[in-house]
Amino acid sequence: MVVQNITTKVIPARTIVYLQCRGSWRQLPEMIKRLDRHISQTSLRAVGPASGIYYNTPNEVSTQDLKWEVFYPVPTDTPESNDDKMGVGVRNLPETKIASILHRGPYRKAGSSYERLEEWIKQEGFRVCGPSEEVYLFIFDMPSEKQTMEIRIPVSST
Repeated sequence: MVVQNITTKVIPARTIVYLQCRGSWRQLPEMIKRLDRHISQTSLRAVGPASGIYYNTPNEVSTQDLKWEVFYPVPTDTPESNDDKMGVGVRNLPETKIASILHRGPYRKAGSSYERLEEWIKQEGFRVCGPSEEVYLFIFDMPSEKQTMEIRIPVSST
């Protein structure tokens, strides 16, 4: 595993198509495929890599109660829509200041990158102010040593 430098940056407001998920994160590749199928059957067009938002962790709730989403950014003029029966919708995300770290290596070993990022956030005097996000800069069937993702945690000054 290789961990890159930690930075802060502002992510501009964006529009996303998302799929609501519950349960084990091991479903991640299948949930992204499900969202891919939905996009291919509609007029939606992804304009960036797949990502995930994680609203809780196994330290807080049982695995079956994990709440998360997978999403793709779409053009900003895409109209918002409520969740359909499959949990798919389109919404806007506001501009967000984040602390970010690149994690290279197996996705399942990202815990140490999260720990390093969270420690850095505390040391720099920031406060976590939202759920974590992962931007998947790899295809899930790549060898694990080539997998890369950006871990983003929303922050504000304390």
